[in-house]
Amino acid sequence: MFLHHLKKKVGNKARVEGSICNVYLVEEASNFCSHYFESHVHTRQRNVPCNDDGGVEVPIEGNLSIFTYLGRSYRTAKPRLIEGGELRVAQTYILLNCDEVTPYIEDVILVTT
Repeated sequence: MFLHHLKKKVGNKARVEGSICNVYLVEEASNFCSHYFESHVHTRQRNVPCNDDGGVEVPIEGNLSIFTYLGRSYRTAKPRLIEGGELRVAQTYILLNCDEVTPYIEDVILVTT
C-alpha cells in the first residue's frame, strides 16, 4: 500500500526508481521538519484545532500545573478504574512532569548523592 502511495506521486516516468526515492525523501524530510514548526502551523501530523480549541485558561486554585493545558475532551467522560500498573505509570508521569514537584525531586537527588 505504501509503495502504491509513492508510485502515484512519480513525476518522471522514464526514471521511476529515482522519482520514488525522491518522493520518499521529500516526504520524510517534510515530516521531520514539521515537528519544529510553530504550534499554530497546520501539518498533516498535527491538526491544531483538534488539540487546541483556543479557549481561555482559567486557573483553578490548588490545581497542579500539569492539568492547566487548554483543550477539550475527545469524548464524554466515563469513570473507570485504573489498575495497579497503569496507576503507577500515571503517578510517575505526573511527578516527573509537574513544576511544583521539581524542588522535592532535586532535594532527594542531593540527599542521595
